[in-house]
Amino acid sequence: MENTTDTYAEILLETPIFTGWKKEYLTAFLNQSRYYIRSYKADSLIMIQGSECSYLSLLTEGKVNALLMNDEGKQVIIEDMQAPRAIAPAALFATESRYPVYIQSVTECKIFYIDKAQFEELMHKEEVIMKNFIRLLSDKSIFLSKKINTFALQTLKERLVSYLKNNVEERITQQELANRLGVTRPSLSRVLSELINEGTLSVENRKIFINDKNKRQ
Repeated sequence: MENTTDTYAEILLETPIFTGWKKEYLTAFLNQSRYYIRSYKADSLIMIQGSECSYLSLLTEGKVNALLMNDEGKQVIIEDMQAPRAIAPAALFATESRYPVYIQSVTECKIFYIDKAQFEELMHKEEVIMKNFIRLLSDKSIFLSKKINTFALQTLKERLVSYLKNNVEERITQQELANRLGVTRPSLSRVLSELINEGTLSVENRKIFINDKNKRQ
C-alpha cells in the first residue's frame, strides 16, 4: 500500500509543472519539503488580490475562477481554471510577489501549497521542472494577450457571439455571463436584445441559439 507522500506525488504529476518527472524524484522532494494542503467549499474566496504570494499553488481538485473586483463589487472573470492547474504562477517570482487577481472556488476544491524557496531550488537542480515552468508562463502570457485583444478590439456584440460559440455546452446565469464579458448586466441585456432582433440569436425555453450555425448556449 502506498504511503501518503507517494499518493501526493501521483496527484502532482498530473499538474503541468511536474509532468514528465519521475515519481520517485517527486516523492523524495516532498519528503524533504515544506508543503500543506487545504480544502475549500464552493464559493470560497481563496486568494485576495494584492496579498503576498509565498507558495507555489497547485489546484489538484475542483474548479476556481480568477477574477478582478472593484470596491463596488463589480467583477470581471479573467479565467476559469479546472484541476490540475497552477494558480497565478507568474506572481511567484515577480518583483512584487503578490496575487494579481482574486481566486474564488466554483466547486469544492483542494489546493496543494509548496514553499517558494524550495521550489526555486528544485528548478535550479531539475531542468525538466524549469522548462515546464517557463512553458507555463509563456502559455499564460499568450492567453492574456488574446484576452486583452478581445477586450480592446472587439465590440461587446462580437465578444458575446464569440463566447457563445466557444462555450455551447455551458449553463450560466446572465450575471455570470456579464462578469465573464466585463460588462454590467443591463448592458448585456441590451446587446442580447439587439442580437435577437437582428436575427443573429434566438431564444427558446431559456436557451440561446446562434442562428447562423444553429449552435446553442
